[in-house]
Amino acid sequence: MSNKLNSKLSLPVIISILLHGILIIALGYKFVSDTGENYGSINGNSIDAIMIDPSVMTEQYQRQLQTQVNQQKADQKSQELLDKQIKELAEKAEAEKAAAEKAAAEKAAAEKAAAEKAAAEKAAAEKAAAEKAAAEKAAAEKAAAEKAAAEKAAAEKAAAEKAAAEKAAAEKAAAEKAAAEKAAAEKAAAEKAAAEKAAAEKAAAEKAAAEKAAAEKAAAEKAAAEKAAAEKAAAEKAAAEKKAKQKAEQAKKDKALNDLLGGLTSGTPSSGGAASRKGVSDGELDKYKSLVQNAISNKFINPPNVYRGKTCELQIQIAPDGLLLNVTSKGGDADLCREALAATKLAAIPKPASSLYNEVKTMNIEFQPK
Repeated sequence: MSNKLNSKLSLPVIISILLHGILIIALGYKFVSDTGENYGSINGNSIDAIMIDPSVMTEQYQRQLQTQVNQQKADQKSQELLDKQIKELAEKAEAEKAAAEKAAAEKAAAEKAAAEKAAAEKAAAEKAAAEKAAAEKAAAEKAAAEKAAAEKAAAEKAAAEKAAAEKAAAEKAAAEKAAAEKAAAEKAAAEKAAAEKAAAEKAAAEKAAAEKAAAEKAAAEKAAAEKAAAEKAAAEKAAAEKKAKQKAEQAKKDKALNDLLGGLTSGTPSSGGAASRKGVSDGELDKYKSLVQNAISNKFINPPNVYRGKTCELQIQIAPDGLLLNVTSKGGDADLCREALAATKLAAIPKPASSLYNEVKTMNIEFQPK
């Protein structure tokens, strides 16, 4: 930079020196030529004899002096012009130097600024590159982390979805199984209910028919029993009247005999009458209990012989006309006793003979379905 500045400053100086040199040479040459002409004319090898007019000499001297003055003025003007030119050149050189220095300074400042700018830009670029690299690295790391997180989330989501699908499938299978079992159970229950309903309806129909037949049979049996009882009562009455008559005749005879024997036989009881009461009571009691059991069986329904081989002991209380007053179970199969109690309440209990009523007004029946 300094070499270029020195070269720019030396050019005006060289030009100024050359101009001064040319001016000095010119002045010296003129001075030599003027003095040489005069010296040669005076000091030459030959001297011409010339008459010189003083006025001419004076005029010539004055002209020469004027010429010298003019020359000096011209030289002065030339010198002033030269000085002015030199000054202008110097000023111009100074201006150019200042301009050059300014330009150099500006250039140096510009170069410095450019260098600083370049350095700053380079630093900024390097910083930007570093930041970019760091950002890219961070972005890459973030992208990798996000990718890993996304893959992990996707794996977890897939696992969760798989577990949920398996759970849903298991729940669906369980629900379908439960629904199938429920449907099967409901179907079985419906079939069972339908079968039970059909059986119940059939049983009810059979029971109604059996009850109707039993009622008809009971009515017929009751009528027959009443007729038989009436006939029996009539027969018993006739027999009792006959027996009473025979007893009266026998008592009359016994009295007569006792009177004859002096009352020796008056305290002896008649053994024949006691035997007769006992035989009538046992036969009538068994027959009546059989009639009562038949009446209960007529109202009892035993579908498909459910109660085969089972028994229930019933205690029955009746009125003199056969009206059922109360019935209880004293032991046996609970289900059979429940049905037997219901059948007993519907049965038509035959009217007992007046001689049997005290024996059967509270009686125990061991009921067994037929």
